[in-house]
Amino acid sequence: MRRGELAKQCGVNGETLRYYEKRRLLAPPARSSSGYRLYSQDDVSRIRFIKNAQRVGFTLDDIKDLLKLRV
Repeated sequence: MRRGELAKQCGVNGETLRYYEKRRLLAPPARSSSGYRLYSQDDVSRIRFIKNAQRVGFTLDDIKDLLKLRV
């Protein structure tokens, strides 16, 4: 799915997704032949995990560490 679809499904905006990529909370997405970022259902789960962790008070650095354990 493309960035807009992912953002809508997860309740975030495109800038947030790029920020998560920059912070390495999300892996760099695959690209379509047209250059669009392509995301998977795993990315949806990961973003929901990030949002839930933030909601209960974890920092992005904490979440990054938790995600490393999850792999």
